[in-house]
Amino acid sequence: MKKISTILAILDNKVDVMDYTVAFTTKEVFTSREELIRWTHNVGKTNGLVIVIKRSNVNVIGRRPRIIFACERSGAYLKRSTSMSKQNSDLEKKKRPNAIGTKKCGCPFLLKVICGLHNHHFAQYLEGHSFTGRLTNEEVSILVDLSKNNVRPKEILHTLKIRDTFNVTTMKTIYNARYKYKVCELGGRSQMQQLMSKLHDHNYIEWHRSDGDTNCVKDIFWAHPLTFDLLKAFPSVLIMDCTYKVNKYKFPLLEIVGVTSTAMTFDVGFAYLESEREDNYIWALERLKTIMQDDMLPTVIVTDRELALMNAIEKIFPSATNLLCRWHISRNVLANCKKLFETNKRWEAFNSSWNVLVFSATEQDDYARYPKALVYMKQTWLDKYKEKFIAAWTDFIMHFGNMTTNRAETAHSKLKRQLCSSQGNFVTLWTKLHSLVELQHTEIKASFEKSLTTVQHSFTPSVFKELRGLVARNALDMILSESKRADLIGIDISACGCVVRHTHGLPCAHEIVEYKREGRPIPLDSVHSHWRKLNLVCTSYEKSAELSCTPKMEMIIKRFEDSDGFGKMQIKRKLKELADPSSNFLIEPTIKAKTRGRPSQKLDKSTCRDPSRFEYVVSAQDNHSPDIIVSQTKAPKHASYIDSFPFGLRPYICGVRDVAADGNCGFRAVADLIGIGEDNWEQVRKDLVVELQSHFNDYKRVFEYAGRAEEVLHSLLYFENNPGREYWMTMLEIGHIIASKYNVVLLHISDVLNLTFLPLRSIPLSRSLHKIIAIGFVNRNHFIEVFMLPASPIPPIANSWIKYHEPCAEGWATPYKTNIIAFNDLVFEVTTQETIDLASQ
Repeated sequence: MKKISTILAILDNKVDVMDYTVAFTTKEVFTSREELIRWTHNVGKTNGLVIVIKRSNVNVIGRRPRIIFACERSGAYLKRSTSMSKQNSDLEKKKRPNAIGTKKCGCPFLLKVICGLHNHHFAQYLEGHSFTGRLTNEEVSILVDLSKNNVRPKEILHTLKIRDTFNVTTMKTIYNARYKYKVCELGGRSQMQQLMSKLHDHNYIEWHRSDGDTNCVKDIFWAHPLTFDLLKAFPSVLIMDCTYKVNKYKFPLLEIVGVTSTAMTFDVGFAYLESEREDNYIWALERLKTIMQDDMLPTVIVTDRELALMNAIEKIFPSATNLLCRWHISRNVLANCKKLFETNKRWEAFNSSWNVLVFSATEQDDYARYPKALVYMKQTWLDKYKEKFIAAWTDFIMHFGNMTTNRAETAHSKLKRQLCSSQGNFVTLWTKLHSLVELQHTEIKASFEKSLTTVQHSFTPSVFKELRGLVARNALDMILSESKRADLIGIDISACGCVVRHTHGLPCAHEIVEYKREGRPIPLDSVHSHWRKLNLVCTSYEKSAELSCTPKMEMIIKRFEDSDGFGKMQIKRKLKELADPSSNFLIEPTIKAKTRGRPSQKLDKSTCRDPSRFEYVVSAQDNHSPDIIVSQTKAPKHASYIDSFPFGLRPYICGVRDVAADGNCGFRAVADLIGIGEDNWEQVRKDLVVELQSHFNDYKRVFEYAGRAEEVLHSLLYFENNPGREYWMTMLEIGHIIASKYNVVLLHISDVLNLTFLPLRSIPLSRSLHKIIAIGFVNRNHFIEVFMLPASPIPPIANSWIKYHEPCAEGWATPYKTNIIAFNDLVFEVTTQETIDLASQ
């Protein structure tokens, strides 16, 4: 009867009826539930309809499996039921976005059970329908694989549509799927924890240093595990250069590269530096030197004229020759000298003369014809650095043909093409760099094999007999060129110049003439060992004692036993980070603010209304930002406040701030922490009243105890000074309201109750956008503001949030799993009792 009345109602209302009964009628027998669902969806797509599962009892024991399908437009929009007053209903409507609607139209279509009628036209385009745009498990797997290989979202979508011509997925679905994959991959870890985990999993060599107060990363260096073998094989020449705009932190990247015997570039290490000061370069080069043995130190290092880097090289690698990039010098000469010439002809004449000087094998000094450029050339380049780039000096240095930083520049270019953005974080950067380095190593091994197995016809003469298959092909090319030159100059050493011998370690023209006259091939030992290395060194240590860490561990144990309680906790923490890098408390560098706009205001004792209330000087803009300012001067008046908190948590508290003790102290602390000032405590009470009344039924469920929501509302409805105890802030109920109203993470710290409160209903923000505020309860009767160091341990999350938060708010807890574990390790007297009236303590 229900079926008939529904159909009659449709006809009486003259609703357009589309009958698809025949399309969905079949005698086919399906061998599995998935096959049935697939057939239904395909028929729906063919007819411009989106069919979904309405009910299913497949897993009910003792009953025949059955699936009931319906149109996605079936049913009606259900308004949210509420028992609020009209005033609160109007308030709720104002909060809702204006651009809302529903696709429900009461479509009666039910497959296999009732009828095949639809009360709407078929969809002209299935693109944009959320159900049909879903990715299958196979498509999700493809998306993950392509994402790991740095394929762009639009290209991923294009690939999926090529594979399935009926695919109606949109870019939004691709972005959402990629985001879900990244969140799952993080597994609750922070970006720095994820980076350290990846570096550890892939056996990377890694060092970092951070700010002692904020634990914010200042510099970080990492190198691929194969770097040691490459350096062992080709240690002679290193090229160093910085590049920019490769990360959102605005950190310059110092990329260090080497050169193989087959003229392939390999990355030695990557150093992200806070700045380009000499101290930063020294730190990075010291890290580089630690992965080198005494026989692996470079003899030549090529850079541009970066004075801080040059000074650092002189201190860390004093035996190495620092050559300057001729290409950069040429660009500087062009930028600074061309404007001094009236005509282009005069400039070209000068530039030609300059190039003759640079590449001349003898010292020259002829600049009289160009007096306007003389001062610049002599003061900037010749007086100080001529030995570093003029051929008269560099032709006696074994640099294997590397006189520019072009190899490093090429590496920069490849990296930036791979990144496609200058806003990546360290994890993104490592992922891209790792894939580039892995491909680089593959090409290097291929070049070795090519030199070992392939013999070019030009090297068949007997003079190359001892070199074929044992020397790199590019070295043979240079020897062949010298062989051709030998026929012209003979054994005249002065005519030969021996440049190839001095700079490349290869037989020069006059040597080859002598070998030919003696009728013997060029001997293998006449070629520098650099060119004869066509494999990677597998390093081994003969003495196992060199690998023993027993003496170091004994030193650590002794220091641990001699330390006080706080010192022992610090040592345990460092050992844990060493054993499990993903457990570190490092935080990402601060994203350097743009110079435009109003600068952030710092609050110190000179600008505070009551400086005596500060135990430390802290940043007012964001008490959890990395630029917390900690003064070494303490205010004795509140020296006992921090002592009121759990012992293990005290090292992570960088400061506290007192508020007026007038019965509204809890609301005053919250007002100041959210940025409206403690004197606006009354506004906080009003905000919390609105929040509680707007979601009264939800909070009744969260508070669990009958009548508790009414009691909390009564305690908030007081807007006078010096309220009685019944109007004081109570925990934990008001903690949930504060977190949900202001969309913040609220920490409550005391010797009675330590809990974290999260928003109950809102969709989680990105971790970097979370605002964390902390209040402390001291003397069993007073609230104060607490300022925690970044990435500090935080108390466990309130059980009421775990039980009653909305599904959309699930992700709020994910980033703090490691912080909570650390808190539990440090604080043993944690109280997580669900309802404690602090006013009655």
